[in-house]
Amino acid sequence: MAASILTPLQITASAALLNNQGLKPLPSALTAALAAFNATPLITAYQAAVAYYLAQTYKTTSTLTALLSMGSTTCPALGNSIPAAPIGTFTNLVYPTATTGSVVVQELPTSPYGFSGLAEQTGNAYLGNGDAGRFAQGFLTVQGFISITNDYINSAVNANTYLGPTFTNMDALVTADISTVNTDIENFGVDLEKQGQLVNLANLNLYGTPAGLIQQISAQAGITDAAIPVLQQALTNAGLSRTNIRDLVQNNVQSLLNPSGLSANQFDRLQKVAWLAMTAVGADELTQILSILEVTTPNIVALSDLLDPVKVFPLSYATLQTPSPDGSVPIFNSTGAVNSDIQPIVNSYLPSQSGCDELGKIIPQADAVANKAIQVALQQIPGIANSSLPALAETARGYTDQSWDPAQPYLVNDLVADGETVPEFYRAQQDVPAGIDIGNTTYWSPTTLDGLSTMAGLPLVQDLATPVPAAVTSFFANNIATGTGPEGTITTCDVLGTAIDYNNIATPFDTATATITALDGAGTLNALKATYAGMLTAANDAAMIAYIATANADISTVIAAAPASTTILNTAFVAIAQSLSDEKALQIRAGINYFDLPPGEQTSVMAFIQNLAGYAQLTADCEAAEFLEQIADTSIVGGQALIGAMREARNKQYIQESNMFMFNNVPLDPPLVPIPVVVPVQ
Repeated sequence: MAASILTPLQITASAALLNNQGLKPLPSALTAALAAFNATPLITAYQAAVAYYLAQTYKTTSTLTALLSMGSTTCPALGNSIPAAPIGTFTNLVYPTATTGSVVVQELPTSPYGFSGLAEQTGNAYLGNGDAGRFAQGFLTVQGFISITNDYINSAVNANTYLGPTFTNMDALVTADISTVNTDIENFGVDLEKQGQLVNLANLNLYGTPAGLIQQISAQAGITDAAIPVLQQALTNAGLSRTNIRDLVQNNVQSLLNPSGLSANQFDRLQKVAWLAMTAVGADELTQILSILEVTTPNIVALSDLLDPVKVFPLSYATLQTPSPDGSVPIFNSTGAVNSDIQPIVNSYLPSQSGCDELGKIIPQADAVANKAIQVALQQIPGIANSSLPALAETARGYTDQSWDPAQPYLVNDLVADGETVPEFYRAQQDVPAGIDIGNTTYWSPTTLDGLSTMAGLPLVQDLATPVPAAVTSFFANNIATGTGPEGTITTCDVLGTAIDYNNIATPFDTATATITALDGAGTLNALKATYAGMLTAANDAAMIAYIATANADISTVIAAAPASTTILNTAFVAIAQSLSDEKALQIRAGINYFDLPPGEQTSVMAFIQNLAGYAQLTADCEAAEFLEQIADTSIVGGQALIGAMREARNKQYIQESNMFMFNNVPLDPPLVPIPVVVPVQ
């Protein structure tokens, strides 16, 4: 059975939308407020004047602009215009336009014209203007914009609050703290590669201890209750019994899970004897042990050397570091000796405040401090317990364990190391016969292996004191986080609020209507109404220009006669303009023009339906789920199915979280198996 993507509720909702049903019109309160404003005698006369001019053959773009801008800088409500400076600055509010001949005119399909018409058409455009395809196109784009923008807003906020407390420098951040363990990453990687399987990174608490080394040797040899024979004999010769050795191999120390184990002191006494035994392991036995551990580090002449950081990190011990409250500090000083200041710092990171001292009773004190410092440093690497030394080496520098052998043939793309202490790597450019020198560039090409990169050469980044600079967080806070959600995140209502009158622009329209009605009743608007009526007699463009100038003068007269009413009108229109402008600003950032969406498109409707399950999870105030529930037309089954499909999606999530499942998806298989066009040949 083919995978399913739809449920019955989604199919029902899609049928309504594909038939341009299922969505409510603008809220009745907003519709009524707009109708009442447009029905005032003043605005009725204005609407007639604009309609008259649009019907004239002499019309020009500049005059139309002037007609639509009457009073915009003084009292825009009296000219039904978009407020302009000094009343307000809303340059992103423009009328939708089309070109008739050489004249740019409004593309509003019907009156009303002007600012009240822009508000009405804006809300209707969000809802598709009766075309669900347009609605779906816009909604998909808006939700994509909201999702990715909010990701950036939240990340900009969280970068310093989440990462800040543990941030030391950008090198540490981008290398998972590996660069804080050793600043010479390349040579560190070489040293790690040569250490083979020396250390079990899942058991770093035993790093640099005799017990840890003995356990790792046995583990690599596949032995669980004893040391390998050559080491078993050395330990026995030093005075340890078979039981003692088994205790070391099995880490038999008292703990919550092992209450009958040895005490820490008893276990450490066994480790001290084991250390002495390690110093006496012979050369042949050492060779066998190094082979088991896959250690190729040069100049290891005693088993105890494997617990000496200077010996196992010959190329990079001088740049080893350990963490401190003030940042990483060197483990070794400039003379090559262990930094005498780090012991209390290291102890503060260990389970026991005397960890260095305790190990110092078993192995040389300097080695004990250095090993514990390395342990602490490695434990800062996230996920280190799930890795291995070879993997860590490859991460740090990249490596290959295949050394070049002149007597061996190689295949194209084979990778080899030249065998030097700090190896160079070469890649075969073609199949290489035996006997071809590695310097022959026809066959071999020097190559750099993938490995970690620091921010070297990027001093401005390397010197950052916080994960994200203050200027960057300020930029996001002031320029991107402009919504009403938490931390300035963008909500659906921030972008499409007019569709549900989220910001209640109906009220300032009602205020404007009441104020204009009062002014009209007092006779204050008589001259302006007469001027608008006179525009219906303009026989040419010059006449209309003269009427526009007269109208602006009449508006100034009204302002002088009724300053308090003017303030009320300006406050109302600025509030409306601010709401529309804020939405438009976000739409510009989202790259969508709601007045330029193609009609009749259905793919977006189907995509919208398939995204309902995701929108259903966005249940915070004025996010997608709440918005869709407000615009769904619940008077028909398709609108109810839209809401039902979101409830269904949330139910499905809850059920799946309980390890149950739903059988509500419709299969995609064709109802009938089609007859094959190509008949198999028998």
